[in-house]
Amino acid sequence: MEPERSRSRGGTGLALLGIIWFFGTLSLGWAALYYGLAFAGAPSRNGDLAQALVYAAIALGGGAPAVGLVVAIRLHNRAGTWVYGLIVLGLAILGISTMSGERTNHVYKEDPAICTAPPERALEVPGC
Repeated sequence: MEPERSRSRGGTGLALLGIIWFFGTLSLGWAALYYGLAFAGAPSRNGDLAQALVYAAIALGGGAPAVGLVVAIRLHNRAGTWVYGLIVLGLAILGISTMSGERTNHVYKEDPAICTAPPERALEVPGC
C-alpha cells in the first residue's frame, strides 16, 4: 500500500502570485519613478506613462493580495489564508491610516515679522 498523497491545494500558485505581487509592484513603481521624475524643473521623460504605471502599481499592489486571499480561502489553504490575510489586513490599515485624519498643509510658512520698535522710532526701523 502506498501512503495517501496530500493535495497541494494551490500552494505553488499562491507562492507564484506572491512573487509576482512583490516584484511586479516594485518594478512598476520603479518604472513610474523613472519616467515621471524630473530634476531642477526639467520636464519628465513621459508623464502620461508614469501616471499609468503608478495606477498599475496600485492595482497590482492591492489587487493581488485580495485575489490571493480569496483563492486561498476557496482552496482551504490554511497557510495561504494566513499569509494573504495578514497582507490584506496590513494594506487596509495602511490605507485607512493615510486617508483618515485632518488634512493640513505641512509647508512651513515663516511667521510675519512683528515690529517691536517704539512708535516714535517705527519709521526708522526697516520692516515696521
